Amino acid sequence: MVGNASDADSVDQTIVPRIQQQVLEHYPGVLVTAKLLPMGDAPDYPIMIRISGPDTEQLFNIAGQVKDKLASIPGPRAIRFNWGARIKKVSFDINESAAKLANVTNEDIAHSMQAYLSGIDISVFRDGDELIPIVLRANQQQRLDIAAIGNLGVLSKATSESIPLNQVATPIVEWQYGAIARRNRMRTVTVEAEMTPGYTATSVTDAIAPWLDEQSKTWPFGFRWSFGGEYDSSETASNSIAVQLPVAGLIIVLLLVGQFNSMRRAAIILLTIPLSIIGVTIGLLATNLAFGFMSLLGVISLAGIVINNAIVLIDRIRIEIDDNNRLPHEAVIMSAQQRLRPIILTTLTTIGGMLTLVGGGPLWQSMAITIIFGIIFATVLTLGVVPILYSLFFNVRYGRDETEHSEQPPVGQPASA
Repeated sequence: MVGNASDADSVDQTIVPRIQQQVLEHYPGVLVTAKLLPMGDAPDYPIMIRISGPDTEQLFNIAGQVKDKLASIPGPRAIRFNWGARIKKVSFDINESAAKLANVTNEDIAHSMQAYLSGIDISVFRDGDELIPIVLRANQQQRLDIAAIGNLGVLSKATSESIPLNQVATPIVEWQYGAIARRNRMRTVTVEAEMTPGYTATSVTDAIAPWLDEQSKTWPFGFRWSFGGEYDSSETASNSIAVQLPVAGLIIVLLLVGQFNSMRRAAIILLTIPLSIIGVTIGLLATNLAFGFMSLLGVISLAGIVINNAIVLIDRIRIEIDDNNRLPHEAVIMSAQQRLRPIILTTLTTIGGMLTLVGGGPLWQSMAITIIFGIIFATVLTLGVVPILYSLFFNVRYGRDETEHSEQPPVGQPASA
């Protein structure tokens, strides 16, 4: 069932808790999940801990310990197993000697019990263009009464005679698993949990991971654990980016060195990238947002903006020295003054574009906050740090004679790294 609300905050803070409380009070045996519609390819549950191993009973013993530990951590709620609750199943202990004397085979017993309990299709009923199967089986009272099942007849194909089931087999009621899940061909029980508003899945996984590492050392051979849910999806997405980051970084370095023909200038530009992390940290802490995949995309985008500002400033210093014949210390100061307005205007236009995404929902909010706060701090620090780094790397001195100003190479001659 899908419902509409006036705003997202009321869903998380009011509607979802009321639905959960109503179901718990009036339908305690019903499993109901109330949550916001997922954005993108979201996992079924934010917290998922997979326990894999060869033995089913041992699996559930370990999963029970994990469930108890998870319940002791603030945040998780509605903790359950993905196999569900055990269900009743009727099995039959066949007396082989009695079955042979009665000319009844195991196949005869199986077919007869299937017809009585599950039912068999004997025909179809045509309703317009729809075919409805006609199923023959025993009535509900006979199927639910274990004593009545023993009185059901078993048809022998050899003699075409029917004999009571009690003469050849004994019905037994057993508790068995309704579903057996496997992962990589190993039986796997997943402990699933939803999150209480105000808590994050990352805080829960960070809290329980050390405990799982210690407990897994005491588990029998062949048993292991892994995280699913938001942790697994975030790791998968982050790893897909991390694989390409070294290649992208190498291309950026080659382009910077090729543009300026100088390793020192390229190093100055690359050293300005970490300055944006200061603003990102302050922004996420101020807005109480978690650093996730979208925030990572924001940091990568932010790095491009910071590099662009640094390139503009470094290139302007070169122009002032080579084309305008200014002294190095004058070129540094003049370039910072001349590029102040263009860099600030570029920052303001970027912030203006990101402001529309701040209210665009949780999917885009963290990325927008990352870029806004990161670019604010990076711009201020870039205008101050880049001239300082340039002066240090090229030994620019202030208040001295012209011959002592710099070790800058002559115009037109490549700078050494």
